[in-house]
Amino acid sequence: MKKTLIFAFALSLFNVSGLCADNYENNNRQESEIEIAAISHQWEFMMAQEEPTSEDLESISGTTKFGKEVAYYYELFKDAYIAKEEVVPGDPTRRTVIRKPDIFNAVMSIEKSLKKAVKKNVLSKEDSGKQFCHVLKASLAAIDSDTQSLEQVLNENRKNPEALLQIFRNINVKNIY
Repeated sequence: MKKTLIFAFALSLFNVSGLCADNYENNNRQESEIEIAAISHQWEFMMAQEEPTSEDLESISGTTKFGKEVAYYYELFKDAYIAKEEVVPGDPTRRTVIRKPDIFNAVMSIEKSLKKAVKKNVLSKEDSGKQFCHVLKASLAAIDSDTQSLEQVLNENRKNPEALLQIFRNINVKNIY
């Protein structure tokens, strides 16, 4: 009797481990399908920012990781996406409000990933600067647009910086100037 109980228990353990392996394979398939779905989307936004002049670039002080043009757009990005407002009128405490947090978090994740790639010499500073500059321009163009589908795809791929970068590559930015 004990042998049959032990045998049945061992058999059930093997079944459970098989189910877990099937779930793991299904999850991997779903993640790859999400990445494929993200790549198939195309977005187009109009940008109302002029290209920085040489005077604007010279006014940027300090060292920058990706170059002065990226630093210029990064400051515009922070000004557009981060707002500080009073909690209660008259109270000196302020809270930070982030507009479109899915886009903001994606840009921060891409920045972190590109910095690591430059540090490990996987990408050159110029290539990563060009990529990050496009990401910043796309995020600036998207600030006042309807971006619900973009935000949904970014949220689904929030743990994968390479997929996020590919999503931003699929954004076409047109300058109105």
